Amino acid sequence: MHSGLGNTIPKTMFARAPTRFATVLTLCLASLAIAQAADDSGLHEIFTDFFADAALAPAWEVHEGEWSVVEGALVCRNGGLISLKSPPGGRFVLEFEIAFPSNWMSVIPLFTSPENYATLYFGGGYWESFEMLGTEIADYVQRKDDEIVRTGGFQKIRLVAEYGVVSFSYDGKEKGPAVLSFRPGARVAFRSLPNSGPLKIRRFRLLQMDANKPTHSEPVAPEVLAGGMMHEDHDLNEQEIPRQELALDTPSGTGTIDYDFSRDAVFQSRFVRIPLNIGQSDMILLDLHGDNSGNNVFVIVHDASGEQHLALLTGLAWSGWQDVGVNLQPLLASPGQYERQAIHWDGDRNQRVDFPITALDLGVVKRDGRTRDRGRVQFRRIRFEK
Repeated sequence: MHSGLGNTIPKTMFARAPTRFATVLTLCLASLAIAQAADDSGLHEIFTDFFADAALAPAWEVHEGEWSVVEGALVCRNGGLISLKSPPGGRFVLEFEIAFPSNWMSVIPLFTSPENYATLYFGGGYWESFEMLGTEIADYVQRKDDEIVRTGGFQKIRLVAEYGVVSFSYDGKEKGPAVLSFRPGARVAFRSLPNSGPLKIRRFRLLQMDANKPTHSEPVAPEVLAGGMMHEDHDLNEQEIPRQELALDTPSGTGTIDYDFSRDAVFQSRFVRIPLNIGQSDMILLDLHGDNSGNNVFVIVHDASGEQHLALLTGLAWSGWQDVGVNLQPLLASPGQYERQAIHWDGDRNQRVDFPITALDLGVVKRDGRTRDRGRVQFRRIRFEK
């Protein structure tokens, strides 16, 4: 990758930040796909709270501020942060009514911790999207929208998320989508700023898209995974590790990547490159076993022209197996005429995936703020969905 990547993007950006691919053309395409995916017939309810009880339901977790139930609404009067304890998975729909505070506030579809989340951010006449990484904001996009107004009453919100691609309706008016970095095991949350006045939420519903909805899925067979070769980057100098194949348990199709990074600031990654021949696809799905190391896991797609596309970059903030989705919709159309995105390099440089997909890189890259230098990630059940 990563020598080519070094010619187009600062290594600190790849080592620290999430995916970056928000463009008008790709977002329009993603919006259509999400609208189809969110057909009500493919949804089932996993949590509802109409705040009929005086006490806050135990399903909620308060991280900051004071939250209470008042007259059928969840209320925060002076800033705070609250989340649901259970993750909804990668494909879900969130419905609620909200009376916005006087200042900006966040509707957070991908919450890992108070210092790590991806959010939609609302203010009068604007809505924004960004990633929060500790004290840093990444992938900040502001959109002026005169229909985002505070009426003094409740606005109806319906948010649809599919592995990081998020759209919503605001009082029935379709907005978005925004492209956020998918965080395996993430939860939904709300955040209000201090001194911003009362925030009220009522009629909250969380629905999951049917994981068994019929789709065309092409699994990657264990014998194909067995052709994967290990690579590593050191200071953006990529090399194949001689005679080192992917460590693979063939009966279960589970691949293992062990890594051991140095403590210095030099760029490092370790990954497997799997040769493939995959036709038109909208999504890559896999099970990924995280090590909670604070490093980043990534997926890079190689297309028919030899161009490489950074499709997923997200923090290893969980332990155990999690469902991971790589939404390819934002990569299926080229950006605007004068827009160059740092997540594409080599090949014909048209900044879109040209099928068939000829290889997949999956691995771990060193990240600032990591808690461990060495660790192990495992993966299984890679499949391409259309």
